[in-house]
Amino acid sequence: MSPAPSTRAPAAGDRTVVLVGRPNAGKSSVFNAITGSSARVGNYPGVTVDVLEGLARGKDGATLTVVDLPGLYSLKTAVQKDSDEGVARSFIERLARTDASPPLVLQVLDPTRLALGLKLTQEVLALGLPVGLVLTQKDVLHDEGRQVDAAALAAAVGAPVVLVDARSKESAREAILDLVARAAGRADDADTSSPTFDAAEVARSVVSDVRGGHKEGARERTRRIDALLLHPLVGPVLFLGIMTALFAAVFLVADPATNLMEALVTRGREVMLRTLGKNLLSSFLSDGVLNGAGTVLAFMPQIVILTVALELLEATGYLARGAFLVDRVLGALGLSGRSFVPLLMGHACAVPAIGATRVIRDPRERLTAILVLPLTTCSARLPTYGVVIGAFFADKSALFKAAVFVTLYFSGLLSALVTSLVLRRTATKGTSLPLVMEMPAYRLPIAGAVAKRAWRTSTRFLRDVGTTIVLVASILWAALHVPVPGAEARPDASAAEKSVAASLGRSVEPLTKLAGFDWRINVGLVGSFGQRELMVGTLGVIMGVEDADEEPRKLSAHLREAKKPDGTARYSTATGLALLAFFVLACQCMSTVAAIRRETRSWRWPALVLAYTYSVGFAAAVLVYQIARAVGAG
Repeated sequence: MSPAPSTRAPAAGDRTVVLVGRPNAGKSSVFNAITGSSARVGNYPGVTVDVLEGLARGKDGATLTVVDLPGLYSLKTAVQKDSDEGVARSFIERLARTDASPPLVLQVLDPTRLALGLKLTQEVLALGLPVGLVLTQKDVLHDEGRQVDAAALAAAVGAPVVLVDARSKESAREAILDLVARAAGRADDADTSSPTFDAAEVARSVVSDVRGGHKEGARERTRRIDALLLHPLVGPVLFLGIMTALFAAVFLVADPATNLMEALVTRGREVMLRTLGKNLLSSFLSDGVLNGAGTVLAFMPQIVILTVALELLEATGYLARGAFLVDRVLGALGLSGRSFVPLLMGHACAVPAIGATRVIRDPRERLTAILVLPLTTCSARLPTYGVVIGAFFADKSALFKAAVFVTLYFSGLLSALVTSLVLRRTATKGTSLPLVMEMPAYRLPIAGAVAKRAWRTSTRFLRDVGTTIVLVASILWAALHVPVPGAEARPDASAAEKSVAASLGRSVEPLTKLAGFDWRINVGLVGSFGQRELMVGTLGVIMGVEDADEEPRKLSAHLREAKKPDGTARYSTATGLALLAFFVLACQCMSTVAAIRRETRSWRWPALVLAYTYSVGFAAAVLVYQIARAVGAG
């Protein structure tokens, strides 16, 4: 971590403002109110979670660099250094030790849980940094029929205090900037020592009930709603139903947008081919670069809409409750309730699900969830299963195909659960953090805050994941189209047969034949790393079957008729079953690998995913192939 809270040298009069507070206290709303649309992820070396940074103009005209740290409960309790809370704590403690002009710490507190927030206030004040307190959720306090005496609180803790409703951006911004000016003046003119106080007595003395308030306060409404949503029997059923309906609705919106993106990319490829003609350059630009860009754009609607859905769940207060409902079940797997939503999202698409693991507070648990998500049966696997089943088992009954399909789906779920148990005892072993969450009041989300989060997630995906996808897609194109030296000596062979991928496929064929894979299938697996659906299309190109991905029955007939030199069938039911077993376990998705690289900020963990999924996938393929042959399916 950098020794200073900003990556640039501050000018005279400029000041750094650091926002701290417990989770769900309202820091994001305060940050958005101060900085507007200037938020970006700060460049802090060694920090493994996002620390947002934005600029604002102070009352005196000075530039304020506003840093929004992850939520933390305490500066004293033991936490892992690479967790959100650990990063926030290390950041604050380093600020206290710096010789530079001390930054201003704005602690954001929820006045409905003031005693808990004031315990953190005591710890922050003890560091000797200038502090100001921002009390948020003024509207919730009003709904509960209560009020807080800001002046009395300021006198008790020895720091300026302001009470705001962050939903009213302009008034909140003005009030907070006034607070910054007052707190900065105290820091410049006097010491920052503060009186000792008892958090629970202080909280009781400054918060009071207001007679004549609402007949039914927010606390009573929350209790009534929770009685239903947190019911031990009804609650889990409702949670599963709500989540299923939400993600189904998401894809009703995302699928048309994805189809539009794909249509635009297809149109662009057609224009490029007409302009440049059919040659190696146009093939590289259209099938390599543009195809990779198309993959990125196809993910964008899912990324944006799933991010919005997750933000809505978090903002309304329901996500915390859902985590508690499933915590006991996932605890047996070494996970907690916070892992449920990413694991559920993984059945739609692993890429946004990997990003959604940021809601998991325990870094070991979060890493475990990231490493098992490639095993969940995502939506991209389903059409792949369909085309492979159609290609290899066209002559089988509908019941056989349905049984294979169902087995594949639940095999992915089972493998993810088993792998989670294994990882928690090996690569991610260690003491897990308990699930500590506060149940926030039910609130309507702030549309602007949700939209900004979706925008940041989208731009981060384009920058960090998208560039990797395009690069890998270009490398895959080269492997499938660039001939190996000496290939011109075989004029009767197709371009695919003379490619680097074909050479690689032949070199590993002595090993892969244990699973019934010849070099042609090996080349198909290389091509399908870009997109699993390309398996059938790549096989079609190698075998001279046009439009194989659109007409899998053509390829199916070709596969059934293909013969070895001795006259026996080249491919069989056993080969198809082995191929499907491989697809269930192997991480055949460059987008998922890129997402893991982005979230872990290391190539170590993507390499581990590729190593263990390919090893286990190939072992399963060999086992299935040999058993199928033994029972007469070969």
